[in-house]
Amino acid sequence: MAKLSPMMEQYFAIKKKHQDQILFFRLGDFYEMFFEDAKLASKELELTLTGRDCGQEERAPMCGIPYHSCEAYIQRLIKKGYKVAICEQMEDPALAKGLVKREVIRVITPGTIIETSMLDEGSNNYIGSVFCRQDGYGLCFSDISTGEIHATQLNEKNYGEKLINDLARFSPSELIFDGDFLNQKSACSFVKDKLNCSVNLLDDKDLGYQDSENVILRHFGVSDLAKISLDDKPYCQMAVSAMLYYLSQTQKTGLERLLSIQFYHENQYMNLDLIARRNLELTQTMRTGEKRGSLLWVLDRTRTAMGKRMIKSFIEQPLNNPTIINKRLNAVEELYREGILRQEIVYSLGGIFDLERLMTKVVYGNATPRDLKALQSTAEKIPALRSLMEPVKSQYLREIYENLDPLEDVAQRLQKAICDDPPVAVKDGGVIKEGYHAELDELRNLVGHTKEYITQIEAREKEKTGIRTLKIGYNRVFGYYLEVSKSFINEVPDTYIRKQTLANCERYITQELKELEDKIMTAGDKILRLEAALFEETRRYVADQLVRTQQTSNAIARLDVFCSLAAVAVSNRYVRPVVDLSDEIKIQDGRHPVVEEILSDVPFVANDTYLNRSDRQIAIITGPNMAGKSTYMRQTALIVLMAQLGSFVPASSASIGVVDGIFTRVGASDDLTSGQSTFMVEMNEV
Repeated sequence: MAKLSPMMEQYFAIKKKHQDQILFFRLGDFYEMFFEDAKLASKELELTLTGRDCGQEERAPMCGIPYHSCEAYIQRLIKKGYKVAICEQMEDPALAKGLVKREVIRVITPGTIIETSMLDEGSNNYIGSVFCRQDGYGLCFSDISTGEIHATQLNEKNYGEKLINDLARFSPSELIFDGDFLNQKSACSFVKDKLNCSVNLLDDKDLGYQDSENVILRHFGVSDLAKISLDDKPYCQMAVSAMLYYLSQTQKTGLERLLSIQFYHENQYMNLDLIARRNLELTQTMRTGEKRGSLLWVLDRTRTAMGKRMIKSFIEQPLNNPTIINKRLNAVEELYREGILRQEIVYSLGGIFDLERLMTKVVYGNATPRDLKALQSTAEKIPALRSLMEPVKSQYLREIYENLDPLEDVAQRLQKAICDDPPVAVKDGGVIKEGYHAELDELRNLVGHTKEYITQIEAREKEKTGIRTLKIGYNRVFGYYLEVSKSFINEVPDTYIRKQTLANCERYITQELKELEDKIMTAGDKILRLEAALFEETRRYVADQLVRTQQTSNAIARLDVFCSLAAVAVSNRYVRPVVDLSDEIKIQDGRHPVVEEILSDVPFVANDTYLNRSDRQIAIITGPNMAGKSTYMRQTALIVLMAQLGSFVPASSASIGVVDGIFTRVGASDDLTSGQSTFMVEMNEV
């Protein structure tokens, strides 16, 4: 059998380590796929399958895509359930001696996407890690595109339903676990049948269990698990370490983006199983899966991507603590009453880019010049926003004011370094602003004014030598040269070096001319290399401000959400609910928030609700078809849920004793937003 070519040997050596992934192998301006990967990718991506010489009799099956437009192709593969390993050239092919060095720099999976073009700006993209034992479990969820880590531990047996509720709360796009998770039959069935997520069954070695404590300590830079509140949560520790180990194996770099763990416990949030979430149509409708017609559609008037993700998490995770709920309500009420301030804040929030995901790209080293310019634009808006917040009084709004870092140094650095209209990629040149770096300015001036430099040297040499016929020329053999006619040869200085004799003249070079030629010939490459180095230096500077920018982005998101809830309360005539630990729900003139929004031309008939734990525990609702029974039940649930997420509610008054869960199986097929009951929908389908 003929020996493989060196490049193909390199390919197989890398592919051997990434058997379960499609390997994107960088060759020049293309990512190429070979052999089985090529056959698979050509089918899934509808690419032409060609061949390439590989040192053997048969050509290697091959297909490829341009590297600059790879994201659309990767997204299609990820959606089909594949993983993609990105193998890059680690050195400049023009400077490489022999075979260009290549390495896999990242493995892209459903839960490790950071590219904004592949993500929904209004939703988190979580990857989950679960560690199960008979007497409890640990869970960890991370969105690496925003730098979040959430973790919990439950210590009890027969925890199947609670594990399912935790998984439903975060709805991860990817889940990693060991063999013990397979013993949880109900949870496995839920993941298989209800969660649209990729699953990874890994052994202990691939989950880093043997070195779990050190994995965590190294990542967070602490000497003791107690400093990050993990010392008394062994199952949670295993879930977190498995997550960090898996991410380190797939992402290689950038994990410093994950700054801290946010712990939660089962009593912190309202209990909502997946069926209740779908029946209440919190973030999308049951029939069409659209945002329009959901509670999120009504409440979301946010102006930033960070705010959109946060208000969705507020809706999906209503609180059980009335103290925190009322702090949120205080913030919303202040913005509700201060209409001018709210409008000014909303205006200032416009044009603020997705600071969280921009910083992720910066930390991972994937940021483009335009990303940094977007970050600069955002940073420049923060001082004015902070100034608007100065008079606020409620606790949460004061905290937002304190946490809004002006980032003036970041804005100034980027303003000085990056040109106003940068190209898409650093390699295109023209990224660094004129005046930022003296050597770069000199090289650019040299390239842009070569003719003027040559003319100056020619005039100076004429004056110095007195040779009026002296002129400077250029050819590919000698480069730049001084040409002197035969009649002036005796006046040529000793510093001139003869290069060529012609019939009517002699051609010379000088040290100065040779140095200028070298500069001109290499200036273009030097400019690109210097710009790349300066851009990388600027990127690292911005990456070092991660803690400050993360704090600021979180503050902006919270402010955006509170403004949104206040704006909706004003326009929809909502009232502030009383939220406490009483045992009653008392709603006067309650309205369904979604139905009244969609059917705005039809008066909504308001209804009262009164329930308690003594003599009004149950209400039996009767009436003919399409009388509004389902609407009334959902309306009550949504008003309670809105109150516990910190929103004003559609009623003339409401007093809500905190509930720990909502359970509903209301008409699985009805379409309230169109005014159709389950019976009517079924009749129409018949």
